[in-house]
Amino acid sequence: MALVTGGKHFGQYTYEHWFDHVYVNNILIDELETDEINYVSNMINDLFDEFVGKDYSEEGNNSFKDYIKPQNILTRINGKNSEFFTAQYGDEIIGIMEIKNRDHISLFFVKKEFHKKGIGKKLFKYYVRKIKNDNSGIKTITVNSSIYAEKIYSRLGFIKTNEMQEKDGIKYIPMEYRL
Repeated sequence: MALVTGGKHFGQYTYEHWFDHVYVNNILIDELETDEINYVSNMINDLFDEFVGKDYSEEGNNSFKDYIKPQNILTRINGKNSEFFTAQYGDEIIGIMEIKNRDHISLFFVKKEFHKKGIGKKLFKYYVRKIKNDNSGIKTITVNSSIYAEKIYSRLGFIKTNEMQEKDGIKYIPMEYRL
């Protein structure tokens, strides 16, 4: 069931059904389909190499690249602990967000040509509305931000909860968003 929004109008669908998938300013927010995994894995890999990987050691790069292998994404999709959401423009996936345990962002990438166009914000706000609509009781969303993404998360309303840390060669800054 689709929901088209362009302002305050929700068409014929009720607010409770907005989360099935939604168009916001020609961007479709939907769940990741299994036939999209290879494309998304390659997209994340390219963005990681350009923006994030340079801050990681070889161990960190290897750890991250293992995490985004198609078979590992498929395992997480089929499990019960992760949800994946895509932002699509036309037929092209331009953004991806993975949420673990309903309250932790573990992947969040937007294609370079769509940076600073509000795509990441649309994905994030979509998930925030979903949590609130589900009455899940979740009070905070956490993220282990890359050095590159710290300012992006700050603009979304996240606050730093600790100094930079490193695990398995991956450098990150713990942050949280209070609902």
